[in-house]
Amino acid sequence: MTATRWRQERTVHADGTELAVWERREDPDVGAMPAPHVVLVHGFEEGWDSWQPLLEHLPRTVRASALSLPWRAGSAHTWPRHGDAATWLSRAFDALDRPPDLVVAHSFGACALLQLLARRPAHPYRDVPAALVAPVWRVGDRSLTPEFFAEARTRFRHTITEGLKVQLHTRGRTVNGELLRIMADKVLERVEPEGFLQFYLELARLPDLPVERITAPLLVVGGLDDTAAPGGDLEVLRRRARDITVHRAPDLGHFCQTQQPAQVAEQITDFLPMLRLPHSAEEMRTA
Repeated sequence: MTATRWRQERTVHADGTELAVWERREDPDVGAMPAPHVVLVHGFEEGWDSWQPLLEHLPRTVRASALSLPWRAGSAHTWPRHGDAATWLSRAFDALDRPPDLVVAHSFGACALLQLLARRPAHPYRDVPAALVAPVWRVGDRSLTPEFFAEARTRFRHTITEGLKVQLHTRGRTVNGELLRIMADKVLERVEPEGFLQFYLELARLPDLPVERITAPLLVVGGLDDTAAPGGDLEVLRRRARDITVHRAPDLGHFCQTQQPAQVAEQITDFLPMLRLPHSAEEMRTA
C-alpha cells in the first residue's frame, strides 16, 4: 500500500495562534460531482499527521483535509485565552476552501466538535455530520470536586504517556520503559499545569451540554474499555442525541484511529452512504 502524501494548503493566524490545513495530494473530484469532503480533527497533544494510518484505509473517492489545531503536540496551550476549543475549531473550518461533508474527530477534538454542534444560535457548521472517534465523554462524573480533579489529572497523565508511546511506535521508534518515562515527563513538564487545566475545564462543560440541539447525524466509534467514554455515559449520549449510531468493540483502544485504523475506517466508510452524499454506497465501499 502506497503511503499517503500530503501538502499544506493554507495557514492562517488568529490572536497569535497558527491554524493550518493539510490535504491528501491524491484526492480526486469524481466525475462531474466534487468528491465528499472529510475533515479530520486531532486530539489533545496530537497532530494533523496522526490521521495518516486511518487515511490509508479510507476510500480514495473522498477528499481528506487534516487540521492542525492549537491543542496540537508541542503547544504552550495558551490558546484558551482567546476562545474555547469549539471557537478555535470554527475558526479552522473557516480556513477551508470548501465546507466539510463529514468531520471525523478524535478524543478531545471530538469533545470540541460536540460543543460546536450544540451551539446556539445556529452557525454555518451546525448541521455537519460527525464521526466521533474515542470521544472524551464523561458526563457521569461530579466534575467540580477535588476527588474528580485528582482522578482526572492522573487519567490525563496516563493518556498523554500512552499517546506519546503510540506516536513513537507509529514513527518506527522503539524505546524502553525508562526512556519512555523520561520523555513523557518532559512532555508533561510543558503541558502541565496550563494544558491540563484547560482540558479539565472543557470536560467540566460536558454534563450541561445541550446535546438535544444537535441536528446532525453522529457516529461514535470506540472501545468497550476506554475510560474516556464509559458505557453508561455513552448511553446518556445515545438517549439525548437525535440521530446517532454507536459502535463499540473490545479490541479498540483510545488511540484506535492509529492502532486499529482499518476497523475505524470501515465504520466511517459505512457511515458515509447514510449521509446522502453525492456518491453511492457501493462506490464508497469498493474504492
